[in-house]
Amino acid sequence: MASSFNETEKAIIKFLKENPYSERKAIVEALSGMPGLEESLEKLANDMVLIELTGPMESSLESRVPKKIYMINPEKESELEGI
Repeated sequence: MASSFNETEKAIIKFLKENPYSERKAIVEALSGMPGLEESLEKLANDMVLIELTGPMESSLESRVPKKIYMINPEKESELEGI
C-alpha cells in the first residue's frame, strides 16, 4: 500500500510521524513547496490514513472556527512502515 502514495502524501505522512497531533496550518507551513498539498491532506483524511480532529482556537475571535489537527490513524500505522 505504501507505494500507492504520491510524494506529497508521503511527505505529509513522514511529517506526522515526527510531529503527531499537528495543526493543518503547521503542516501547510512545513510542506509549503509540495504540489497538491491541500488535495493530498483531504485524500489522506478521506481514506482514513489520517484522522482529522477538531479543537477550539486559542483566541476568542477565532473561537467559532475550529482548528483542524491531524494524526496518523493507529490502525494504519503498520501499513505505513516503509514511508
